[in-house]
Amino acid sequence: MKILELVMDKKRLILYCDRVIFVSLCLLIFWLPISKAVVESFTLSAFVFWVLKRVFGYRAESLWRMLPKTGLNIALGICILITALSVIFSVDFRLSLRAFFGKELKFLAIYFMLVEVVNSSQRLKYILTAIIASAMLVTADAVMQYSRGVDFLMRYKWDRLTASFSTANGFAGWLIVIIPLFLGLLLAGKAVNRGLKALLMVLIALLSVCLLATYARGAWLGFIMAIVLMIGYAAKSFSLKVRLLCLFTGVGLIAIFLFLPQPIKSKVTAIGRLNFRSYETINLRVKSVLTIEEGGSTLFRFKLWKEALRIIRDYNFTGCGLNTYSIVARDYKSFDRGGIYPHNSYLQKAAETGLFGLAAFFGILFIFFKIGLRYFNQKKDYLALGLLSGILAFLVHAFFDTHLYSLQLVVLFWYMLGLTIAVIKLETDSYQNSGG
Repeated sequence: MKILELVMDKKRLILYCDRVIFVSLCLLIFWLPISKAVVESFTLSAFVFWVLKRVFGYRAESLWRMLPKTGLNIALGICILITALSVIFSVDFRLSLRAFFGKELKFLAIYFMLVEVVNSSQRLKYILTAIIASAMLVTADAVMQYSRGVDFLMRYKWDRLTASFSTANGFAGWLIVIIPLFLGLLLAGKAVNRGLKALLMVLIALLSVCLLATYARGAWLGFIMAIVLMIGYAAKSFSLKVRLLCLFTGVGLIAIFLFLPQPIKSKVTAIGRLNFRSYETINLRVKSVLTIEEGGSTLFRFKLWKEALRIIRDYNFTGCGLNTYSIVARDYKSFDRGGIYPHNSYLQKAAETGLFGLAAFFGILFIFFKIGLRYFNQKKDYLALGLLSGILAFLVHAFFDTHLYSLQLVVLFWYMLGLTIAVIKLETDSYQNSGG
């Protein structure tokens, strides 16, 4: 009798831990755009109860029954081993060791926790509700910042639109993940009711305007790539008639525009001259990508990338060590504003973990997109396609910024990676359980 009671107590404790993990992850994604401290707190609480869940007897599917089984486990394991190697050969062992346990493993745990606890359609709805609620709050904050000059959540003044983020590029990095997710949810068909569709359309429109107002050129490029991916794969599911209709509609709109009277043409082309700031338009911002002049951001990045390449050349295979770039970069400073982070996540990763570490990370991404796109081709799940597109946009933007080293954005990256695999696993498991 006592043994039975003990077993039942353990089951209740495991169930309690599971619920705390899930609630923590819901609150984490809600607060992610607003507070780094809150993100840290909910990440820690979820991780503690995730460990306790195993202490109380929970057994998963892989790695001595400690981790959920996903298609990325082997690739993630290789990446962690190579990262550990970079810690051993680090220029500052203690600093790299702290980063390994305090950052790398913690972020990876977010991925596994999402896959593990988002195990029902109801829980998936709660997660999506938390993301939508967060987006509504951030949108209101951005509107306030634009109209009043300061946001109400963090009291940031605006030059480029930042909302509750400390930088415009950080805000843009969040936007290009969230907008494709909402587009995918909007295309989900019968799973979304009319009220939610209307809300999503309003949010997509407002968030898209916010993206323009960030003036983040790398984010714009990433967003375009996301839309190309969505259209390219969504079009495969359309009938030939629908595809031809879309083609003729596009050609027709271009033809109509070519023959429009000049006053109407000028009004349409003026869209590109939207002036969110008094001294710069969208057209000027786009043209500045190809303008390399002293003091410009493009030339500034090129100089930083050169410094990063020199570090990679000297620390080619194992890197200078996790979290040590800012220390090593001082010795490679080549101009007044140099010796800082390279504004390129991949160059920084190659510098810190070596070319092997960068290759391992790309291996994870390759397998992830292979799994995700194959799943979409089979199930035509537009929510999954939206998630994949948002992650692609994030990765493109990361080429021009340090998103994989920014707390809020790297957590967002692993969170969305885990949520995508959870969506795929949820559908696959339900299909198998139904005898399919």
